[in-house]
Order: sequence, then C-alpha cells, then structure tokens
Amino acid sequence: MSLRSMRKGFLSAIFLALLVLGAFSLILSDQTGTLRGNVGGNNIAEVDGTPIRISEFNTQVSNILRSQKIDPASAYQMGLVQNILDNEIDSILLTKDATQLGIRIEDKIIAKQVKTLIAPLQGNGMSDKDALKKLLEMQGITEKYLTSALRDELSTKILKSTIAGASYAPQTLAADLQSYKNISKNIDYVFYPNTAITIKDNPSDADLKSYYNSVSMDYMTDETRDVTVAILDTAEIAKPTISEEDMKSFYEDHLDDFKISESADLEQSVLNDEKTAKSVLAAVKSGKKLQEAVRTVTGNTKSYTAKQNYTKDGLPDDISAKVFAEKLGNIVGPIKSPLGYHVITISGLKAERTASFDEVKNKIRKELEADKSSNAVFDVTTAIEDRLANGEAYEDLKKDYPLSLISLKNLTYKTAYDKNAAWSENDFKKIIAKSLTGKEGESSEFNDIEKGKLFSIRINTINKSTPKSFASVKDLVMKRWIASNQNQENLISVQKKVDDLNQKTITLPSLNPLNIPALTNKGDASIANDVIKNIMGVDIGKFVMVPSRNKNGLYIVRVNSVSLPKAVSDKDGFAAKNAESEIANTNIMTYMQSLKDKYPVEINDALIERVYDKKD
Repeated sequence: MSLRSMRKGFLSAIFLALLVLGAFSLILSDQTGTLRGNVGGNNIAEVDGTPIRISEFNTQVSNILRSQKIDPASAYQMGLVQNILDNEIDSILLTKDATQLGIRIEDKIIAKQVKTLIAPLQGNGMSDKDALKKLLEMQGITEKYLTSALRDELSTKILKSTIAGASYAPQTLAADLQSYKNISKNIDYVFYPNTAITIKDNPSDADLKSYYNSVSMDYMTDETRDVTVAILDTAEIAKPTISEEDMKSFYEDHLDDFKISESADLEQSVLNDEKTAKSVLAAVKSGKKLQEAVRTVTGNTKSYTAKQNYTKDGLPDDISAKVFAEKLGNIVGPIKSPLGYHVITISGLKAERTASFDEVKNKIRKELEADKSSNAVFDVTTAIEDRLANGEAYEDLKKDYPLSLISLKNLTYKTAYDKNAAWSENDFKKIIAKSLTGKEGESSEFNDIEKGKLFSIRINTINKSTPKSFASVKDLVMKRWIASNQNQENLISVQKKVDDLNQKTITLPSLNPLNIPALTNKGDASIANDVIKNIMGVDIGKFVMVPSRNKNGLYIVRVNSVSLPKAVSDKDGFAAKNAESEIANTNIMTYMQSLKDKYPVEINDALIERVYDKKD
C-alpha cells in the first residue's frame, strides 16, 4: 500500500510518463518464441509467467487511444492494439534480462532524477515531499510502483543502448544500401478476393455445431465479479496536535535545512556582442542607470533585466565568482556566457544565514502535521488490514472505523462509469483494475483514490467466462464458416493457377493481369500495403501467390524486371548514419527475438478479439 511505502521518503520514487504509442521503436510480428492463443482467464498475455492482465492493459490502451482520438475497434483493425501489446511484452522481456544480467540503478541516480522531475511543481516554496505527493496524486500511482518502474526503465535503456551501439557502416556499404532501398520492380499481378468464391452447400446444424465446438473459445462470455468496495475517509481519523515545543525541537534538529545561501540583488543586461556590452558599461560608469544606459546604446531595453535575487550557487560559476567578489554598488562585466555578454550592477548583497524559527515555524507545523497525519492513517489502515487478515469482515469493522461500504455486481473490464457514483471516473478505473486482479474471498490492501480517501476491495464472487450458447451465436458462426471455406477454396484455386502458370499449361494474358511498371518499397495505390514487402522479395520470372489480409484475398504476382539506381556519393555521411541506425535496429530486433526464445511468451488472441474486435 502506498502509505506504507510513503514512510520511506521521497527518494524512493520518481515520475515516469506513460509509454505512448511509438515510444519504443520495435514493432515485432508474431515470430519464434511467441505462442498464440494459449493463455486463458483475464490475462491477455504471459511473459515467462509474468501476466499482462486485461484490466490494466485495457486502461493503458484507453489512455493511448484517447490521446490519439482513435476508437478501440478501429485501433484493433489497424493493428495498433497489437503494437501496444508488443511494446508491453518487449518491456517485460528487457526488464527480465536486465535483472538476470545484474543491471541495477543506484538510489542516488533515482534521487537525482526525482529532484529534476518534481522541480516544475515546486512553486511558492513547496517542499520536495509535497511536490512528490502532488505528483503521485496527479498520476494516481504509488511510490513503490514508480520506483520499480524507474529502475526497470533505466536498466533497459542501458541494455538497449549497449546492443544498439555495436554498429558501423562503411560509406561504400551505406551508399549501396541507400541505392537498394530505392529499387523498383516491374510487375504483373492478378487479384482474387475470397468473397468471389460461392459456397454452394451450407452445413447442417449438426455440422455447424461441431464446427462451433472447435472454435468456441473465440465466443466466450466475459468473466464477471461481484465485489464490495470499502471507502475509508481519512478526514474522520483524529488529527494530530503539534505543540510549540515540537516545532522548536524539529527546528533545532534540522538547522542545516534552514540555511539561506549567500545571495545578491542584481540588475543585468545581456548583449549580443562585446563591443555593445563595453559601450553599455561605459555609459553606466559615466553615471547612467543600467536600464537608461541600455536604452541609450541599443535604442530599446529588450536586453535589460530588472533587479532579481540570485543565490551564489544559482548563477553559472564564472559569473558567480566575479559577482560575489565585488562590493555593493559595483559594476561587473562584460562577462561572456553562452547567452551573450553580461553587464551587471550589484544593488544588494546578503550574507549566508540561518532562517529564524519565527520565519519557518508555519512551514514546520505543516510538515509535522502531514507526517503525523500520515502516521495516524497508516496505523488505522494497518489495524484494519490485520483484522481482515484474521478473518473479520468489513461489516464487522464499520463500528470501529469510518468505513462506508458499496456493493458492485457483474463487473468486467468493459463496465461503464456511472456519473452518479461516489467516486471520479479516474478513481473508478483504479477500482475496476483492483477488482479484476484479486482472488475470490480476498480483501485487498488500501489504495489511494480521491484526496483524503482510501479504498479496499473484497472479491465476493467470480463468475467464470464460459462459451456462449450455440443458438446465440449461430449466425456469427455461419459467417465465419463461410469465410473460412471461401478462403480454403480460393487458396486451392489460386495455387493451381500458380502451378499451371509456372508449368506453362496456361498463360498470364488469359487471366487479364494488371501491370505496375515501377513498384518500390514505398508501395502503390493500386495494391494492398501488406503485400509490398513480400512482392519486393520475389525473384524475376517466377509466378508466386501472395496473401493479403488487408484486402481479404490472394495475389498472383510475377516480377518482369528490376531497376537498381546507381549508388551516389555520401560526402555528408547521411547514408552511413541511416545505415548504422538500421543496423542498430536490426541488432535490437535480433536480440529481442532471442529473448522470446529465452523467456516464453504466450498471447491470448481469443481475449484480444473479444475485447477489441467489435464486428461481432
């Protein structure tokens, strides 16, 4: 539970952005090491025993598709859902191998990242702890999850960069590869759609039912769950009292935390060139104010910055050393930096000091109240969880703790959010995810939802997924049977034509072919995109059959001729860089494929289709 891990401090966590579509460059197809359709239940896939649960995966898919404004059914048809799943599988594979290889990120690196990432949230003197808490609330995740995710992410980056780094392409090879990428082929083709096949005899009900029994796993009802949600309102837990003595004791024990660095009040102008900067400096030394001097020399005050306070360690080293070596009222410059030439006037100097107790007492009070409140909530949730573990029920605990109980029935990963519910839509997603991962009879630990509230889930009943009745899906099964038989008959027919063409018992003109004079790897509007790669690999003169899922049919193709452009000079090295990038990607793809052999991957195609393929 997040409250337990919270006590370990902010250095145990970091914010990780969601993996968006396309963030991982590899989109691997179903090849060696991946088994399809062997996973059951609510797991959409398993990677060497590590499950990818449908509830969590569907939340990820929904977030990605919402940002892309694509509906799930369209994303499934476009292959995007499979790409997201591939990314998740690849991430788990890399994490497993990084762990086995002993790659581990040190705590101090995580701490440094935390400091950087929470900095944008630290307005108005917000503490590190408060900034982290705000970050966690915004993302709806726990410190433990973030810490684990960070270590995994950084470890796999090291692993991928090591694999990808072993790539070099001589310029001659790069130029040849660049030329090969622009290859074109003159082809003849004929397309035969599966739907053109007429099935003469429909199956009897008995035969159709027998066929249904062989594919019934693709027509399952959704598993549903009945749960009880226990909401703990932390606002009703006794608030701690912070005394003056508590605050003074904390102040005296943490004096170093209240040190205020040496600082200076500075006006400055940053000019584009040294000559202009020296002119501004001369004008200031003649008695003009800096702002007036800048206007006189440049004609405007765009390069002038009014008085601001800077700490000694808040300025670049070369500027800081010179500023803090000067006296009040002095002029510094010109000093060159990546921004230009600085002319600076010192209007105030403040020595390093320790803030007084009165200056920081309110901040200390808030910090102590937050810590003690957290401890009080932790003690209550620990007591509740211990009593649940000993066999007591939520109903028994209501008399001792501020719990409210809500019953939810027939929950699935597709259950819609009720706007009249006692929680937000984002919190409902957390409740659904937790409801679909526990075992029957178990009560979960407490997790954060909306501000000031926690929830726990008890799984009352799990109604297992079962095949739908034959009668309810008979029409769908009939369509599938017809499509399957159309595909088989078309395959037999087209393969015979290919054999006859190669044996010269029939001629291509008799099939009324179409011609593409210069087909390239970029494709052609007249032919399905999913066959381009296969066609570009066909040898000259031979007739081949190429299937297309996109157009639901089969192509007969012959390559008549090949045109290979002359290799061009690569003086700027662009082709070499592209070649090295491709070699690096190939290295990673080969490595990822080896991981699928090393760590078995199983994918639940039936569940993916039930959730995302809306054609039924």
